[in-house]
Amino acid sequence: MNSGSTAKTILFWISIVFLGVMLWKLVSANKNPAQVVSFTDFLQSIDKKAIQIAEVYLEQNSANVHALVRDSQKYVETTISTSELPDITARLRDAGAKIEISEVKSRDWTLILLNAAPLVLLVGLCLFLMRQMQASLRRVGAALPAAVRTGIGYDLHRLEEGRALIVGGIELPFDKGPVGHSDGDVLAHAMCDALLGAAGLGDIGTHFPDTDPKWKGANSLLFLEHVRKLLDEKKFVIEHVDAVVITEKPKLGPHFPKMREALAKSLGVAAEKVHLKAKTNEGVDAIGREEAIAAHVVATVVSR
Repeated sequence: MNSGSTAKTILFWISIVFLGVMLWKLVSANKNPAQVVSFTDFLQSIDKKAIQIAEVYLEQNSANVHALVRDSQKYVETTISTSELPDITARLRDAGAKIEISEVKSRDWTLILLNAAPLVLLVGLCLFLMRQMQASLRRVGAALPAAVRTGIGYDLHRLEEGRALIVGGIELPFDKGPVGHSDGDVLAHAMCDALLGAAGLGDIGTHFPDTDPKWKGANSLLFLEHVRKLLDEKKFVIEHVDAVVITEKPKLGPHFPKMREALAKSLGVAAEKVHLKAKTNEGVDAIGREEAIAAHVVATVVSR
């Protein structure tokens, strides 16, 4: 339980205790209610020295006297004018009564607190219920499966002699290489498209247009690093990437371990989450004639 939840719970129980105390005071006060007597009868009680305690509450033009009768231990109450107050208090002292003078009635404060108690209780109850609802929603959210999204990517590059063959961030020994604005890494490009598609973020041409000179000859692993940041901003986590590269030559299998490490590092994931396969085109079409190289990628991401 965090500090915010603890504070809400404490406030709730304080409200309960507060209301209980106020109700107890109200019930206790009603057990011995004051009897309203006339001013004349009150003076006679003073003369008889029957008043033990007199509580005087000052008002605007008068004073309310709340007095405890010595023999019966019951309260009587009367109202006197402000001009008569000095004489009454002097007579009470002469009669041996204890006098307490206050500007505000304690019972008025009791009423104020009693009126405020339901509001305080309501606030505490609302906070308590909010905490319970938040806890329930967290439990429900934890029980729900994460949203899974999938994207596909495809790329193809022509091959020409005299260019470096870069696949999966690794330069391979071969006499031909891809024609492209960047380094022409067909696998990295298809992987970018698959991840962007899964997150609904467009395609590689949107983020790395071949009309922008800053991407001329760029390392395509930088594209993957940028895509990973975009996914982080959207709260997506890369769950798995499955790719197949199609080329007649060279053989790619021996180079897959290094490719997986390079790609996984750029994506910020474990190498086990990157799966690579290689196929030939059985001599068919441009790929089969060693004139092109292509890649298909399927990427799976989950929302955090």
